[in-house]
Amino acid sequence: MTLLAVSFYAPRVDVTSWMTPQDLPGDYVVAVGSVSGAPVQIAAGKRALKDAPPRMVFSQIMLPAEIPPLVVASGKTGLVPLTTAAIDPGLTRDNRPAIALMIDDLGVVPDRSAHALRLPTEVTLSFLPYGPVSRPLAQAAAAKGHEIFLHVPMEPRGQANPGPDALMTQDSDRQLRAKLDKQIADLAEAAPLAGINNHMGSRATADRRVMDEVMRGAAERGLVFVDSITTRNSKARAAAATYDVPFIARDVFLDHGEGEDFLLAQLDELERQARTRGIAVAIAHPHSTSLEILDVWVKGLEAKGLRLVTIREAIEMESRRSQLAMAQ
Repeated sequence: MTLLAVSFYAPRVDVTSWMTPQDLPGDYVVAVGSVSGAPVQIAAGKRALKDAPPRMVFSQIMLPAEIPPLVVASGKTGLVPLTTAAIDPGLTRDNRPAIALMIDDLGVVPDRSAHALRLPTEVTLSFLPYGPVSRPLAQAAAAKGHEIFLHVPMEPRGQANPGPDALMTQDSDRQLRAKLDKQIADLAEAAPLAGINNHMGSRATADRRVMDEVMRGAAERGLVFVDSITTRNSKARAAAATYDVPFIARDVFLDHGEGEDFLLAQLDELERQARTRGIAVAIAHPHSTSLEILDVWVKGLEAKGLRLVTIREAIEMESRRSQLAMAQ
């Protein structure tokens, strides 16, 4: 058990950040000051909230106005304390509404996939494992500074073809992991991976057994998961929480309809959601029209009081919002 001694003084709220030796996102322990109560040692690896974000441990601790140092235990093997800092949303943090943009389906059509690398480095790029140019373009994108994802093909409902070696609900646990492990290993040889998201998968993501195997694989490698939300019955969030995989879901598909007017309307909706909630996640595809419009659109975000963030940054923002909600 990893221990850290820190002092808490009400009504200040402190967050103790934990990092693994591999510098992966770790757990957070939140202590809330109060006028009464006594020091409490946090139970190892327990979550006080059922909907707590992945990889986070919450505990409301009732503290007197001033107490001796409090011992906080994470209970996570291999974790080491990194920092202790007070939550203050008014300090140096950029509070402008944020948008996380992912381009997936990359690696199949060479010229349009390469075009995506012209977008700002905050744009996350997700490559299909069977794309003929996925590996070289992922390597080039990583060198430029883009966050790289694996776009894992998964079984859909209906007759659409997700591509070779898709994760199928009829696969055994061993087959699912063999497919996923190979796809991750192949792309990871070319570029460091930040996470994975599903390609199609309306049937597979609704199957908890399949999602459990996916999240086990992600957790072992410190990857995050983005649910493309191809079905309302997705079990991805619940599986991610079980295996402590950092998770976020897509809010807006930008180009699942045709034409410029549709895309522009979706961008308006994306901006509206970002302003309403503080963060919104969008997915687009390497269509010529989409890339041409996005080239222009990203350049105008600053003037609109908006900013681009990576998917990992979006997940961190969601986590901070949950911390503040818990503290309040």
